[in-house]
Amino acid sequence: MSGRSTTGATASGVHEETRQDRRSTGLRRTVSDLLSRRPTLVAAVVVLLGALALSATHVRHYSELSPVDELQHIDYLYKAPEVVRNGEKVEQDAMREQACRTLPNYPAPPCSETATYDPDDFQELGTNTAAIYTPLYYTLTKAVAMPLQAVTGMESLVTAARLVGGLWLGAGLVMTLLVARRLGAHPYPTAGLLLAGAATPNVVLPSATVTPDAAALLAGASLVWSVLWWEQRPGVRRLWLPALLALAVVALKALNVIVVVLVALYVVLRLVQRLAWPRDEAGEERPGRDVPGRRGPSVGQSAALVTVVSAVALAGAIGYVLFSSANAVASSEGVSMAERVRADTFPTLQTVEHIGVFLNVLYAPGWWVTTPFIGPVVQNLVGMVAFAGTFAAAFLTDRVPRTTRTLAVSLLVVGVVGAPLIITFSYVSQGMFVPIPGRYALTLVPAGLAIAAATLRSRAARLVVGLAGVTLYLAVLGWMLVP
Repeated sequence: MSGRSTTGATASGVHEETRQDRRSTGLRRTVSDLLSRRPTLVAAVVVLLGALALSATHVRHYSELSPVDELQHIDYLYKAPEVVRNGEKVEQDAMREQACRTLPNYPAPPCSETATYDPDDFQELGTNTAAIYTPLYYTLTKAVAMPLQAVTGMESLVTAARLVGGLWLGAGLVMTLLVARRLGAHPYPTAGLLLAGAATPNVVLPSATVTPDAAALLAGASLVWSVLWWEQRPGVRRLWLPALLALAVVALKALNVIVVVLVALYVVLRLVQRLAWPRDEAGEERPGRDVPGRRGPSVGQSAALVTVVSAVALAGAIGYVLFSSANAVASSEGVSMAERVRADTFPTLQTVEHIGVFLNVLYAPGWWVTTPFIGPVVQNLVGMVAFAGTFAAAFLTDRVPRTTRTLAVSLLVVGVVGAPLIITFSYVSQGMFVPIPGRYALTLVPAGLAIAAATLRSRAARLVVGLAGVTLYLAVLGWMLVP
């Protein structure tokens, strides 16, 4: 009896080990199949989760108000979907957030749940300088933040809204990945590069605070992707998407119009190529390459897209500026920001000085960085990769699709003239001059990173950039987690 029991137990153990081995083998096979057959899906999930983790970590790491006008953006968040008008004052909810969170280098009244604050005690005499923006970003963010606050029990709507920034960032990275795939990039090294880009100060700060800049990557990537999608089958049936997105881009922030300039220039240059250097690109079947035997958009189709997208964007941007001016509730006189940016004559010298500053789409982060030392280092490295990839795609290699090369040339041209165009637009539409900060180039970041990823043709280059990107991302994430 004892011998038979021992033998039975041994056999049962062997069968159990065999079943475990089979399950382990099946799991490995499933993972292997997923990685090889669905690489874009896997990469999209990785960058989305990475964006959420990065934004949430920053929200925990940095609780103070951002010096980049977050008081005004918080006030707009509380008031959304109502339109904030020029001259309107910030209200108690926003002032209490600043008093309790504090604003670096700015004295504020003490935190109190019962005090009634005086707007004059806050920057810009309590005037909401975010009145130049539409309610679109604030309304969409609030629509997600309020249920999130209710479900989690968060005390502050601002904390919930900051966490929504991770969704804006994640969606922007996923759309950038899709742009890169259309340009012929491999998904895994692209994911590494995108994670590193997300960890740069210019991207992570707006993605974890309340500001319309949180939506910049999604706006820029979506518009570029829509034009590449339209180009596959040009015509009226697909024209609606680039037109709608062009309007949404400037509705989020008028100065996002720079990415509209990028796609319009790209379409024009593609047309010039087809007219001046027609050739058959047979055999090019990688994503983003011209379809063999299919001719590109005609002159009329290209002209229609450029005209519609440009007209919609300019009408939306200038139209809201005029609407905002016509519905002002008070003069901006005495408001320091208004006085600083007012320009009585065209700023010719400053315009010339800004030529070429967007050649690096991750333009210098400026005076405020929430991840000192490590953040600027990562931004410099990723910025160099983005510029080197763009320059190489434009002039140094013939191994990328013509689509990628043309977009790279377009991005370099906009990099040279983009900041002067924004200065000119600001002066003509609002009579103001603002020294261009790095965040004004955020809608160009997706194109720069996607092009750089598409230039990685060798396995060694992909491995190095992919692993380096993940390493930089983890370095910033770890830096924020250390007390």
